[in-house]
Parts: sequence; structure tokens; C-alpha cells
Amino acid sequence: MAHINPHDQARLATLAELQRHTDTIYGLTEQFAAARSNQDLISHQIKRRYNRLKVGLTGAGFDHLSQLASGMEVAAGRSGSQRTKARILREGVASLRFQLESEEKLIRKAATAEDEEEEGAE
Repeated sequence: MAHINPHDQARLATLAELQRHTDTIYGLTEQFAAARSNQDLISHQIKRRYNRLKVGLTGAGFDHLSQLASGMEVAAGRSGSQRTKARILREGVASLRFQLESEEKLIRKAATAEDEEEEGAE
């Protein structure tokens, strides 16, 4: 079991919170894709959620992910066919989910490597 230092524990907790926001956006995106009416309302909700996610990512130091969230916020506000917009939103949220999971794996891998170095030094 890897010992995770307090700084990395805080980063993992932040990532977990951001993943919950991303899961909410995923649910709204699927509602948008299936909606026959109120598409504008759902689209506006998605846009607000991306804005909150963008702020959270920026505050946590994940600027590259914040830029992706910002682009998706703009995409959620654009007009166009529902089918195209749903595809764009699905691809964006999938990319965010994947990158958040990758960040978590990197933190855990670094903690494991530090533990192995400490064991080798003993």
C-alpha cells in the first residue's frame, strides 16, 4: 500500500470532487441528448456546470483541463443541431473524465515510486 503524503491526499480529494462535477455534467449531457423539449434549459444548465468546473480546475492548478472546460462551456452555449451539439458535449465530457482519471493515476503512481525509493534506501 502506497503511503500518500498530505499534499497528494489533498490533490486526490480535489480530483474526486471535480470528478463528481464531471459526472453531473455527463448526466446532463445525456439528458440533453435524449430531450425532445427544454433543450435550451438543459443546455444552459450544462453551461453553468462547466463554468463551475472551470473555476474549480483553475483553483486546483489544472489549467490545461480548465481550458478544455472553458471550450466546452462555449460549445454548450452555441446554437446548432441537437445531434451535433450532443456529440460535441459527449466527447468533451469523456475527455475530461479520462484526463481526471489520468491525473489521479499519476499521483498514485508517484506515491508508489516514492515508497519504493524509501524501501530501497533502507
